Amino acid sequence: MPRQPSVSNAQSGNRVQVIDRAMVLLDALMRTPRGASALELAQATALDRTTVHRVLRTLAHWGMVQAREGVYTLGPQCLVLGTAQHDRLGIRRAALPHAIELQEKGVGKRRAIVSISVPALDEVVIIERIWTPSVPLNIITDIGTHFPLDASVSGRAILAAWPRAKGIAHVGEERYAAVSGRLDTIRAHRGISFGLSEMRPGVGTLACPIFGHGDEAVAALIVAGLALEEELRPDSPLAQHAQRSAANISAVLRAG
Repeated sequence: MPRQPSVSNAQSGNRVQVIDRAMVLLDALMRTPRGASALELAQATALDRTTVHRVLRTLAHWGMVQAREGVYTLGPQCLVLGTAQHDRLGIRRAALPHAIELQEKGVGKRRAIVSISVPALDEVVIIERIWTPSVPLNIITDIGTHFPLDASVSGRAILAAWPRAKGIAHVGEERYAAVSGRLDTIRAHRGISFGLSEMRPGVGTLACPIFGHGDEAVAALIVAGLALEEELRPDSPLAQHAQRSAANISAVLRAG
């Protein structure tokens, strides 16, 4: 399950409390796309309502949240910061030409979408997707959609490529242990992760890790679509094409 907003942590003494509370509120709003009132946020985070009001006013001043008729949502400054992070990493820029080539020549006429995800704490976030008009709209994942690292095909592709200590640092020992067998299978499949009906019924998914400087897995290249059952094996033409594309993206990132 995704992490829940909380300020209770054994290491909380090493952090600035008011910033901790601001981040908890932002995290709660991220998981509430339609927004929430100050009272609802206080109840969801176990923070004092007066404290919530004060922190929200400060976040609103900096454009991190916005309010309309007492309902708070994430503000435009969040988009600015998120875009700056993508630009700094350079993953989208490096991946886009190869993702387009994979969609055109690898996926072809299949009803499938090519996406890029990046890790963020204990989740992966979709930062790019490419599809054709034949792809059903209900399988197209929105940019910004996030999934748990350990409970998503692309997340497990990244986890399997990380050293065990790094994986545990992101998801914790219990969650890592629960998927350790699946991670071993991914490693045996040359790093390719597979899943069927995990995102939506009937949708097959495969994902390959993308590596940056120092051979660290920094993203995943994903193909997800309908009628892909025959492609969900490491020696399938589509899986091999995706793996080559991921390797080409990795080469660009390492060179850059």
